[in-house]
Amino acid sequence: MEQIHLDGGVLLFTTIVSVSVALAFGLVPAIQASRSDLRESLSESAGTTGGPGARRLLGSLVIVEVALALVLLVGAALMTRSFARLLQVDPGFEAGHVVAAQVFLPITKYRERPRIVQFYEDVVSRLQTTPGVESASAVSVLPMFEVGAPSALPFNVEGQQPPKTEDPLAEVRIVLPRYFETMKIRLVEGRLLDERDSTDGPRTSVINETMARRYFPDRSPIGQTIVNPHGKSVVVGVVGDVRNQGLESEPRKQVYLPMRQSPSATMAIVARTERDPMALAGDVRRAVQAVDGDQPIYDLSTMDGILARAVFLPRLSTTLLASFAVSALLLAALGIYGVLSYVVNQRTREIGLRMALGASPGRTIGLVAENSLLMVAIGVGIGLVVALLLARSMSRVLYGVSPFDILSFGAAALVLVAAGLGATLLPARRATKVDPMIALREQ
Repeated sequence: MEQIHLDGGVLLFTTIVSVSVALAFGLVPAIQASRSDLRESLSESAGTTGGPGARRLLGSLVIVEVALALVLLVGAALMTRSFARLLQVDPGFEAGHVVAAQVFLPITKYRERPRIVQFYEDVVSRLQTTPGVESASAVSVLPMFEVGAPSALPFNVEGQQPPKTEDPLAEVRIVLPRYFETMKIRLVEGRLLDERDSTDGPRTSVINETMARRYFPDRSPIGQTIVNPHGKSVVVGVVGDVRNQGLESEPRKQVYLPMRQSPSATMAIVARTERDPMALAGDVRRAVQAVDGDQPIYDLSTMDGILARAVFLPRLSTTLLASFAVSALLLAALGIYGVLSYVVNQRTREIGLRMALGASPGRTIGLVAENSLLMVAIGVGIGLVVALLLARSMSRVLYGVSPFDILSFGAAALVLVAAGLGATLLPARRATKVDPMIALREQ
């Protein structure tokens, strides 16, 4: 978003389009007026509503407005329902009250693997004793956090041939003890990684449910050996799936390795608190500085903020489309109101005569609203057809909602009909207040 700005090209384009539209729609009635004959002008002055060409043009413009508004309303309804479904998706962890900070240890200073492990353990230990901190840990790559280097590595299960259709890659995360407790990632089977998973002990790992389901469908993965570029490790636990690529993406296979057995110089410090997580920002910075006064931190943010960034594009698309739909709805309502106001003004004498001859207010409102309802009905019909034709193209940006969702189409049509009726009400009510005596004297 930082790269999006208003420049001269955008302003010039919008100015040209606005002026061109104003000229085009200003010339059309002028050309029609220049072509009108004396007989039609005299008939209009006698109290008719204008030539049939003018009436057809006004009606056509309103119908087009209604149809376009319906197309945008359907799109906005689909996107809104899709975004609502997306927000209901369980990311696999609890983002609330968690603060995170990236740390990149320089290789020139931290060449030895034990020094890397000691640095992060000391930082986490200091955070654990900070007032207000429930739990603290570290992970090599945060959920839903974009990283430059790929986190998916090849792997296989020892003594087992992988399915031919299976992706041979699994996401690898290096974690310190209490990471799963800090992020509140649920334990499904076995145990979590902790202080028992040391350098001297057997190499261990934890996998997620997706990996367990695909590679161990008929047996427990606990005690099985998996192989990846970090080496062989025995599976000691299974945890719930985490949607690392975004809420709209299905969970991938995930392997968690203990920090002491597979050190990583790049980690994210995470801490959970009962208060505002950003209130811990200073504590995180001080904990790092206390261990190494020259070491900075980067990208300090809350997990709620990271989760919000992950749904930024769907939220932006929904907001923009909803704004366009509301604008189109207002334009359609204004168009209906303008046309009916024009018709009422042109038919003032006729309406007055009808009321003088005994027409009731209800009948007069029906007479005025008849054209409006017809225009809305035609516009809604055309809009539904166009929306159905275009809906399939939205299937790639929708989540959990069919592009032909009946509820979205029905809600859009009902909103547009309601707006059309509302725009009809004022001119129709004004028609019932025409004084029959004034109309008779003018006639």
